[in-house]
Amino acid sequence: MAQTLERLPMTMGYFRLIHRCFGQGNSAALLEGTGVRERDLSNPSAEISLFQQVRQVENVTALHGAGWAFSQPELWNPSAHGAIAVAMLAAPTIGDSVEVLRRYSHVRAPFFRMHIKPQRAAVVLEYELTVPLEEPQWRPMMEIAFVAVRAMVQASLGRAPSEMQFFFAGATPSYDAKVRAGLSQHVKYDAALNHIVLPKDWMEIPSTAADSALYRNALSELQGALARLDDPVDLRAQVERLLQTMPDGRLGADDVARALGVSRRTLTRRLRDADTQFRDLLDGELKSRAANLLRHAKLSRDEIAERLGYRDPTSFSRACRRWFAE
Repeated sequence: MAQTLERLPMTMGYFRLIHRCFGQGNSAALLEGTGVRERDLSNPSAEISLFQQVRQVENVTALHGAGWAFSQPELWNPSAHGAIAVAMLAAPTIGDSVEVLRRYSHVRAPFFRMHIKPQRAAVVLEYELTVPLEEPQWRPMMEIAFVAVRAMVQASLGRAPSEMQFFFAGATPSYDAKVRAGLSQHVKYDAALNHIVLPKDWMEIPSTAADSALYRNALSELQGALARLDDPVDLRAQVERLLQTMPDGRLGADDVARALGVSRRTLTRRLRDADTQFRDLLDGELKSRAANLLRHAKLSRDEIAERLGYRDPTSFSRACRRWFAE
């Protein structure tokens, strides 16, 4: 299922938003297994990986049950969606807003890529999943994406977009009534792809919030985010964050390259341009984990070796001597 994933790391924006909506009294439970600390939430420049976001989504579902995306109107607020919301609202027309969504939505939501399919009387916005997430993982995030797009289109139109249609690539949920109340009565399930359908004649309608200066500034910020995707130093940070969120065992270079949507050769070249190599980054992460487990975990050396993906304890012992001069 996985296609090119241009930006595995995410901004902290959605993570912070979800934590604000559901973290009262449950902060530790929402952060469990994510690797995010309380102090990270207040860091305006912090980023997380997609996998950390998925773990938070799983935690919210465990605490509040499926359908939680429709229980907090703050999730639908355009102001929660950063520069992409500014660009969409300030765009000259609804059609320009849709084009912003197509070009830049994956910068903030790297689990999908959007495609626009014009039809005779409609425009279809298709959401192609770019990573092999299970339905309970992608569904809440897709629900947030749908309610956010609806809110931004409503703000641009200046009225409720009752003609919009929403299609989910999953079965009818037990909370279907919440979905229809939050989106529209025009909701269908078991579609081949998640997608939204808008009337084609909306594309020429001027946005009620059009602002040329804001539009240019927001586009500039979004374009800068795209330009940074090819920065080899940024790729190094992506690899480091991915290794930090890996489960027990280890990821190989092929696994990391696949997750980042690049070839093994490209991964090697771009890390070399950043004055490092994958082997060194993996070794540094294993050393950090080993030190933590040796210091705090009540595990034997053999158990730690297995957890870190070593095939035999002897190899782990040699690594410890190299790392800690034991």
